[in-house]
Amino acid sequence: MNLLTYEWRKLAGMPALWAFAALCFLFNCVLLYATMWTCRSFNEGSAIASRLGQRVDADFIAGFARLPPAETPEERKEQDKLLDFLRQMDDPLERYDSAAIRQSYAGFLGVSPLPAALMDWKLQHVALRAEHFARTGAAMDFFAGPVTLEANTVIYKYFFKALLSEGVVLGVLSMLFLLDYERNSRTSAAVCASRKGRKLWRTKVLAGVTAALALYLLLAVLSFAVFFALWDWSGVWYASMASQFNTGIFNQSDLSYDGYRPFLPWADFTAGSYLLAAAALGAALTAVFTLLTAISGLLIGNAYASALAMVIFVAGNWAVWYTSYMQGCWAVFAPLSFFPASLWDQTLGWFTDGGIMYFIPWQETFVTALWLVLGGGGTALALQRFNRKDVRI
Repeated sequence: MNLLTYEWRKLAGMPALWAFAALCFLFNCVLLYATMWTCRSFNEGSAIASRLGQRVDADFIAGFARLPPAETPEERKEQDKLLDFLRQMDDPLERYDSAAIRQSYAGFLGVSPLPAALMDWKLQHVALRAEHFARTGAAMDFFAGPVTLEANTVIYKYFFKALLSEGVVLGVLSMLFLLDYERNSRTSAAVCASRKGRKLWRTKVLAGVTAALALYLLLAVLSFAVFFALWDWSGVWYASMASQFNTGIFNQSDLSYDGYRPFLPWADFTAGSYLLAAAALGAALTAVFTLLTAISGLLIGNAYASALAMVIFVAGNWAVWYTSYMQGCWAVFAPLSFFPASLWDQTLGWFTDGGIMYFIPWQETFVTALWLVLGGGGTALALQRFNRKDVRI
């Protein structure tokens, strides 16, 4: 435990790391400030849900009709439009056509038999989730009204993705700093002269992973403290993520793959539980990238070269994955969807069917667990190799 404490102290005494973390927090604050227009609309919708409840029924519609009229003509027009929509609102999941959707996907995945078979298997499970949500009426939740989809896009595709990226970078920097510390201090030969000294690198890996998780948690707590100070979630915390307002149906109600596609999570997530699950998965993904960095650092033995190798691996993987998606090369796209880079790219689609991006149920959870095992096993093998190799000064 003493050695672990010493390694943490090395990180704690690294001003550049804390300066970068402070800049990350400042960037998150600026990002939240830049989305204040969406925030105001979201808070208005949340206030309506707090007052009238989440489920759109006769009482909700009657209560909405009694709300004071908006101040400006444009806002009153939007208020009237929403009231008309609420009066005609029904459950689109009762019209969910699983056969047509499966046929649509099979049409452009047919050239790649395995991805097509996996997609069809996934869509069969999606149909079961659609039936479940149709029975529970989850799609009838108001959430935050018409701004729901835009707000969730801001929260998960911008704010949370920025937070996740910052956590990953902090984890990578922490791991590389610790693994290269002895070489930079010219103490590698002295430390590695004994068997016990060689085992120090196990402690470094453990310190790097725990520090990465701690930094991610610290940054998340501070960033979400600012977030909740601006965004009022009191009315939406228990709203179902399967709400039809989370799909843009207020503007387009055509149930088809090219237009409206339901947001169907694999569990009965509310807005609050979905956010907590995403934050937890973000921590696990931070650990994945930190472990991959440990493998690179132990094998290469130089922080700069290791960082370059990680950039090439992650950026190259993402570039090929995205290019294959744009070109419709599903035989390449499908296997690359099981890599961490593609998982990082799809933060808003976590825990849902994910459309064409995912090929199996709970893919984001499976991929993270798989790479945690691969990263842990790879790190163990890299440590064994390090214990046998000669020290380079």
